[in-house]
Amino acid sequence: CIRINLVSDGQPCPVVLWDPSLSPVVDQPSEKLNWSSYQTSLKHKCWHRGVIPKPEWSCTSIHHHEWSKLVVFDFLLQIYERLDKNCCGFKPRPEDTCVELGHHEECKDKDGIELRHIVHRKHDPQHLVFFNNKGYFDRDEGNLNFRLLEGIKELPDQPVSVLRSQRLREKLLQSLFLDQQYWDSQGGRQGIEKLIDVIERRAKVLLTYINAHGIKVVPMNS
Repeated sequence: CIRINLVSDGQPCPVVLWDPSLSPVVDQPSEKLNWSSYQTSLKHKCWHRGVIPKPEWSCTSIHHHEWSKLVVFDFLLQIYERLDKNCCGFKPRPEDTCVELGHHEECKDKDGIELRHIVHRKHDPQHLVFFNNKGYFDRDEGNLNFRLLEGIKELPDQPVSVLRSQRLREKLLQSLFLDQQYWDSQGGRQGIEKLIDVIERRAKVLLTYINAHGIKVVPMNS
């Protein structure tokens, strides 16, 4: 899924071009990837060290490390649509989609809630493809979604090392500057700096969580 920005009436307009090589990780109507099966798959570390999963492990084709990489990204941007579409892990606003559509009321059966937008490439079934990456920057540190981190016992060393090295701002500035349309839409350098301020505060919270919960930081290059 390729996201580009076109300009309409002077404002950037996101356009998504669908890549035909992408497909849902679970594409059979009889199969569901819900919160309970996802947590079970995390416990059994699906495909880790080449171990062939057993049917009762609720494994998909996705390698165990992919989920750890995903949650770092989603936590820093507070993207909830993939793992917590019903906003069960934080206090949503009345205007949030999960509240407007009544999904938030379904949190009583949190184990049955389906994961969404979990896709891979047909020729590379063990790796997740991130799309629908709308970040939320208006949520303060007292209302972060820690449900995204549930079941995660390990996190990838490369992004965590960046968070610890105090080079996150530098790398984000370099990366975001490449998307000139987005850069300009946020008010240039000043607006981008404000977004990075939010991400840096969340990074400190994540590092504190790692230390408090004994999360292992390991290489995840495969």
